[in-house]
Amino acid sequence: MRKKFMATVITAAMALSLLTGCGSSSNTAATTAAKAAETTAAAKQEAGSETTAAAADTGSAGAVDVSSVWPDGTTVYVDVPAKAGGGTDLYTRYLTQALTEVCPNVNFVVTNYDTEEVGMQHAKNAQADGTTLLTCHGGAVIKFLTGASGVSVKDDMRAVGLLNQGGPQAIITNPGAPYTNFTELAEYIKAHPGELTVGCSLGGTTQILFTSFMDALVGDASLVNYVQCSSEADKLTNVASNAINIANCSIPNAQDYDADGKLTVLGTLGPKASTLESMGKLLGSELDQKFASTLEQGVETTWDSNYYVLAPAGVSDEAAEAINQAIVKAEEQTSYVDGMNKMATFAEPTNLADSQKGLDDEWSNLDALVTSMGLKK
Repeated sequence: MRKKFMATVITAAMALSLLTGCGSSSNTAATTAAKAAETTAAAKQEAGSETTAAAADTGSAGAVDVSSVWPDGTTVYVDVPAKAGGGTDLYTRYLTQALTEVCPNVNFVVTNYDTEEVGMQHAKNAQADGTTLLTCHGGAVIKFLTGASGVSVKDDMRAVGLLNQGGPQAIITNPGAPYTNFTELAEYIKAHPGELTVGCSLGGTTQILFTSFMDALVGDASLVNYVQCSSEADKLTNVASNAINIANCSIPNAQDYDADGKLTVLGTLGPKASTLESMGKLLGSELDQKFASTLEQGVETTWDSNYYVLAPAGVSDEAAEAINQAIVKAEEQTSYVDGMNKMATFAEPTNLADSQKGLDDEWSNLDALVTSMGLKK
């Protein structure tokens, strides 16, 4: 019963800035973000109405009126509690690019935090005026429930949009590994208990993900060892060098490393909608059989999790609605759609109420999952 319950909950739960008016997109470290934004704002003012008219001529700036929240020249900061180059960072940058297209008169600054909790706390403690946003996924819920984070995205933050509805991840292993799919992996783990190491964020999303995956795969999640390895870049490097045995990464990165013979692709784990066909449509090219999903390989578990755009909890309803309208408009832009497709991620513009409902539902489901695993603190 426990196995069935966990598989069911993980399927439903882990389905594992956004401001409007974004004239220039700047991506800088926290120590230089303000200076860069000031320089950009000065340049915009000097350019005058000609620059504004040129931006409007692109046809990207829609009829989203956010002037009451972000007057021309406002700087909006988007905190990404993850290193540059990872999934959350890339998703955010695709969105900020699209926001730049629909909001040409507001400065947009992305700040990465190598220490996740620092980024979360910064957004939590920011003024609730709509000029500081946070992007993150359902893993933030898990970290709070397990005591690894002091930021509750349910109580300290408010969902103002969905960055996307998540996407499949490739499950990768070492080059030349003696197993090449999930069936062979299961057989190897049972024959070599305690030998393989899984790189994940301990106490975070990927540990919960892999614990549930291994439970569904071999019936006992303790047959492998879980070690700290959270960033995608680190996972790729450590799998390629045999420092760890199993990890997850984006499909495009898996394809590139696989083509170079640096790793072995075992399959994919993602939302229920993930199939070779649906993933191929997202990517715009047919996927090799090695990327078959868990369900296609007979493993009864999926990973369904949203990526959110959040604002501090005290943000007004008016500001939240304006932000959401800008996000929805941005997510209709070709640059954003193409970006999500490149990362094989399912994305659909979502209104304010449904964005918050998505967070509330995921919180409830993850609460049940974490509690069932004895990890809630």
